Amino acid sequence: KVVSNFLEVGEYNAIAATGMLWDSAQAAEQKNGYLAQVLDEIRHTHQCAYVNYYFAKNGQDPAGHNDARRTRTIGPLWKGMKRVFSDGFISGDAVECSLNLQLVGEACFTNPLIVAVTEWAAANGDEITPTVFLSIETDELRHMANGYQTVVSIANDPASAKYLNTDLNNAFWTQQKYFTPVLGMLFEYGSKFKVEPWVKTWNRWVYEDWGGIWIGRLGKYGVESPRSLKDAKQDAYWAHHDLYLLAYALWPTGFFRLALPDQEEMEWFEANYPGWYDHYGKIYEEWRARGCEDPSSGFIPLMWFIENNHPIYIDRVSQVPFCPSLAKGASTLRVHEYNGQMHTFSDQWGERMWLAEPERYECQNIFEQYEGRELSEVIAELHGLRSDGKTLIAQPHVRGDKLWTLDDIKRLNCVFKTR
Repeated sequence: KVVSNFLEVGEYNAIAATGMLWDSAQAAEQKNGYLAQVLDEIRHTHQCAYVNYYFAKNGQDPAGHNDARRTRTIGPLWKGMKRVFSDGFISGDAVECSLNLQLVGEACFTNPLIVAVTEWAAANGDEITPTVFLSIETDELRHMANGYQTVVSIANDPASAKYLNTDLNNAFWTQQKYFTPVLGMLFEYGSKFKVEPWVKTWNRWVYEDWGGIWIGRLGKYGVESPRSLKDAKQDAYWAHHDLYLLAYALWPTGFFRLALPDQEEMEWFEANYPGWYDHYGKIYEEWRARGCEDPSSGFIPLMWFIENNHPIYIDRVSQVPFCPSLAKGASTLRVHEYNGQMHTFSDQWGERMWLAEPERYECQNIFEQYEGRELSEVIAELHGLRSDGKTLIAQPHVRGDKLWTLDDIKRLNCVFKTR
């Protein structure tokens, strides 16, 4: 539900990005390459929509597939997705958009996203997703070549080359800040049968293949591997575990189901991420013991964060939630005041981008947008309910019984607040 719905937005914005590149190019060869990509992105947008259409008709739990274009906007993951899939692709000059879309989005992250998701989907009995997404990936190879050609075409322009590596570093960090934890979370926590640890997939495709080989080929044109790549490597190990804690705590704001790891999965996590159980596993066991899956318990894990003084913040630049007191990834709390508003950041790279252009990052986060409003009211307003008008689309388990309703959430009296 998450991958097909969010990727659809990226493909749609890629139409505009490649159209902009076509309009700015002078060489006929470049124009042909960009125009072909425009047509590809139109097809990809329809393919992502088809995945939703298919599962809305044939899936075990169609709610969330059939109306996700409305319900996907509720939770905090939506704004972060728009930051990487929308702003980066269509905001700024043509070269900056090419770096975000073709050199980073497609050359760096489509392999760990589209290739890996086909493996995970197939391992869990899904034949439609691999069929559709492998068709998309064959086009991505051509798009990567377009990004390579963009860099080559400006290599001898001092005005462009001056900002090339800074823009590349910003593009990489912005996208990895979202993709690294979100994809790892979806693969490892959203599947019963595991393929390989996300950190291995990330190291192979992002650190070695892209950061080493692909960017290395562009070295003769003055392109350098992003300075933030080292910090990103640390994120690849722990950040998706950090994010799943928060995603599960905020599960009522989603348009998909989540589930606590069972005993077999906990053993897998501990075997592949030594130290996982002591930091994360014990928390999940406490939540399960308090009845977080049962609507009669009157408990959602967000309450645990409040009770134990673990405040949740939203990174202003990436729009990704983080909890500095629990994070094992590369997250440290940084706070700035600007125009009477508090802005929080989880790393030095996003902080630097904001300090350079604070006016570029004015989007409200989920706590600011709904400040003072009660949670069930927001869910109802944003169509987070199933066809019966009372049962939530999101659920903290994947069973058919004990489904949470709007009344269950209302009894909790959860109100959005900013810090």
